[in-house]
Amino acid sequence: MATAAYEAVAATRPRIRRDVLYTETPEGVLFHNADGGFQLTAKSAYRFATLIVPHLDGSHSVSEISEGFGDRQRAMLGELVKTLYARGFARDVPEPDGAPGDEGFPTPEAARRFAPQIAYVDHYADDAERRFERYRSARVAVLGEDEVARWCVLSLIRNGSSAIGVLPGLDRAGIDEEAAEAAADGCPVQLTALPGGRDAEGPAGGDGWAGLDSYDVVLVTGGPLAAQRLFPLLKAGIPKGPAVIAAWSYGQQAVVGPLMAQGRSGCFSCAVLRLGAGDGAAAAADVWSALAMPGAVPAGGSPGGPLAAMTGNMLGYEVFRFTTGALRAETDGQLIVQDTASLDVTSEPLLPHPRCTMCSPAASPSAEISASASASVAAAAHPAGEAVTFDLDEAGSGGVPMPTVETARDADGLVEELNRRSVLVREHAGVFKRFGDEALTQLPLKAGIVELGVGHGRSRAIAAFDTHHVAGARMRALNAAAAVYAEHVVPCGPLVPGGRLETARESMGFVAPGQLTTASGTGAASPDVAAWTVATSLVGKEQILVPEAAVRTFTPANSARLFEATSAGTGAGASPAEAAARGLLSALGHDALLRTVRGAPARRVEPAPAAADGTQAADGTAGADAELTFLARSLDQLGLDWELLDLREESRTGVHVFLARAGQEWALGSETGRTAAASAALRDLLGRIQLSREEHAAPVDTGDPLLRDLAPGVLPVEDAAGTFVPGADGPAVWSDVLERLRAAGRDALVVPTGSADLQSAGISTVRVLLTRGADHAG
Repeated sequence: MATAAYEAVAATRPRIRRDVLYTETPEGVLFHNADGGFQLTAKSAYRFATLIVPHLDGSHSVSEISEGFGDRQRAMLGELVKTLYARGFARDVPEPDGAPGDEGFPTPEAARRFAPQIAYVDHYADDAERRFERYRSARVAVLGEDEVARWCVLSLIRNGSSAIGVLPGLDRAGIDEEAAEAAADGCPVQLTALPGGRDAEGPAGGDGWAGLDSYDVVLVTGGPLAAQRLFPLLKAGIPKGPAVIAAWSYGQQAVVGPLMAQGRSGCFSCAVLRLGAGDGAAAAADVWSALAMPGAVPAGGSPGGPLAAMTGNMLGYEVFRFTTGALRAETDGQLIVQDTASLDVTSEPLLPHPRCTMCSPAASPSAEISASASASVAAAAHPAGEAVTFDLDEAGSGGVPMPTVETARDADGLVEELNRRSVLVREHAGVFKRFGDEALTQLPLKAGIVELGVGHGRSRAIAAFDTHHVAGARMRALNAAAAVYAEHVVPCGPLVPGGRLETARESMGFVAPGQLTTASGTGAASPDVAAWTVATSLVGKEQILVPEAAVRTFTPANSARLFEATSAGTGAGASPAEAAARGLLSALGHDALLRTVRGAPARRVEPAPAAADGTQAADGTAGADAELTFLARSLDQLGLDWELLDLREESRTGVHVFLARAGQEWALGSETGRTAAASAALRDLLGRIQLSREEHAAPVDTGDPLLRDLAPGVLPVEDAAGTFVPGADGPAVWSDVLERLRAAGRDALVVPTGSADLQSAGISTVRVLLTRGADHAG
């Protein structure tokens, strides 16, 4: 009687993978490959495998293979095939719908000559012969006259390509001979001379796609010359159909990719912007200079010798992978970077750069929006093209919480989330370059450092701290680095020019510069604002125009210094709601700090020691008293004369703001919970001091400053000190915070500042702007 396992696979046609081996064991037979294995236990299992495996080639169904079997052998076969399918060691292949010589199939001669290539495709996917014919019939243009181009053409011919366009100046040594040999074997190759040369119009010159419209794949080579051949194609726009892959030089590196086509993001321009961020400025200058001076001889040389052969063969292989679809092309969304000295190779994902005008609409001059279309303005304010709504009550509900005293030993979820976000961290083409905290002592706090480039030749190392876990510190550092990246790299969202404000007011309100808490006091009015962007009110939920300079206070948008250069209101998190919550806390903390600087006295508090019975803080943070005690004792052990100041924001909005200071160092903590705010202030103060005492320590950079050049010792403080007491009523509720702002005639306005690359790793960034207390205009 047939088993359920046999019945489930009886009609299938199993094809075992070519990398699967089977080995006799004392218990039976072990099936295995490089990724793992499983054992079939039976006395005769190995003998059974030797008889069955040769028939698992996809040409017969399980029921056909098992004709004449007894029930026991059928059951064993069913279990074997079912397990092979489940482990990915075999797949069910469809019945062939044709044969060599039929339409869509290679000719019998091509099927014979290129049987290894067809078998390679068959190892990974069905319809191998049809897939190979797509490769064979694809028309490929090779724009290059260097050794890389020659090896690429040879690779294409040897693997079955039948239609190749080449430049007149290409050295065809070995190419014509290979083509003649293939033709003599019944597999003709059409070698077409492309029009022009390096100094002419057409494929090798600057006339865009002239002469290339009939090709399915365009390959560009030439080392430092490749940019001059490639950029005109991108500038003209890649038409629907063809794909473009380039092999180009970048300083001492040979780069292949990315694969570009209409509708794909991440292009050559993105790659140069990524590679040039931070330390790669000199090489980037060579590339941009080559583009700015067409016809000039660029700096550097083309790869030669074995490196040229490696690169050319890889380009040919990319065409094979892309056209057959058996494997994803390695340059699909990626760069392959090879050091020409050491020959070390790395593959890195390439995300679209927010300043690339070929990939990102937000970076294009066309991002200037119609002043009268408020609905489209609101929608365009978000990188994904949809208007964003912010429910602060959802903040923190969807992400992985930071470790606490109780959860620090079980941080698997946190480490998983860190690994997911670390896709942004890559040495060459990453949004961030690397984690720079490996050499730190990590005592008494855990420190995370994220290095990133904020422009050609400008790098920063952003630090953040956690009491419990390095993963927590790195997560905080990634958020802090994302905020810096959003401020200095990501262009502002769609803008309304200042001259169109009156038209925009017909459909949308606006906030004048002087109404915002970050206004610099210059007396600027609405006519002084060069451009406006869209914000969402957290209080009233409506869309409102705000000055661009208030959103990008450290950039040239604020060159007139209408607003204080501050990170106040900057927030980053796992969701727009979490980012908005962090931004509002930052803005309220900055507001409280300004009030103190202007004379409102703070109150000095002393953290109470942790309860001997392990009592938890009333604001819901498990073990918060123990954490405060640890931070306070750590500061004492460093011999520091430190203070914790309550800036008394709780009576105004319900949010707690504390400032910790020691000498010239200070840090601010702003949270909905009293204990959490105090812990944040002490943690960041201790972390700054800890890092500054590391051997060969550089100046500590925790992000853009909240209040530049503050001398913390001059802040006014009441004579009477108090003991820190956790809030008895628990953390503030966001609806109450917003209601208090409403009652005071204030508003909190959120502007998304992030980009698609950050969002791909689950990081959202915003800027929250606070009004001073009068109703906004409009």
